[in-house]
Amino acid sequence: MGGEKVGRHVVHCRLFNRKTLTDGYINQRMFMLRMSQNDDLVYAVLANEKAHGLVPSDNGVEGLMEDCSLLECGLDGANILQQVEIYAFKSDGQFEGTQYVVGDFVVSVCTFMSRNNLPRGLIIEVQYSPCYTVSHVDMLIDEFLSNFASHDHLRKPVDNMPALFEKVGLPNSEYSLKHTALQYVAAFNILRKFEK
Repeated sequence: MGGEKVGRHVVHCRLFNRKTLTDGYINQRMFMLRMSQNDDLVYAVLANEKAHGLVPSDNGVEGLMEDCSLLECGLDGANILQQVEIYAFKSDGQFEGTQYVVGDFVVSVCTFMSRNNLPRGLIIEVQYSPCYTVSHVDMLIDEFLSNFASHDHLRKPVDNMPALFEKVGLPNSEYSLKHTALQYVAAFNILRKFEK
């Protein structure tokens, strides 16, 4: 496709479970994520689930979540979050690959490696860096992805990303690394289950 290699792309994600559940929740998790795009920032997604007699979703972090918060902090803040001992470490994994520039797109092709260093999946991250404003970027990205694989073989981690962005207070109009972090947490939550 004529892309130019621009470097490595690494995203590290860790999952923690709350040691003592509160307020009637059946599950309280904290996902911590660090991306090579900005090594000084750590994103923490706090997800709380209540039982409603429903089957758990296999759809990333959507599903049964009652409350979801997204925090952006520096390395010191991340260390504090891990050391307060409210949460216990459960698992971690890393998305690692290569980043390319293809026209107006930045494409990162990564494999997901779990703790036992076995590949669990392939992630293609597509960023659109337009030279002009486009109204329906999602259709443009879907069309671009069809050059790599048929629509049947592509799986988006969360079916309704705008609703998930809204749940954590992110605008749908402008994307940021916070949006990307939330999508990687969803992908991590799906791929880590393939270890079982």
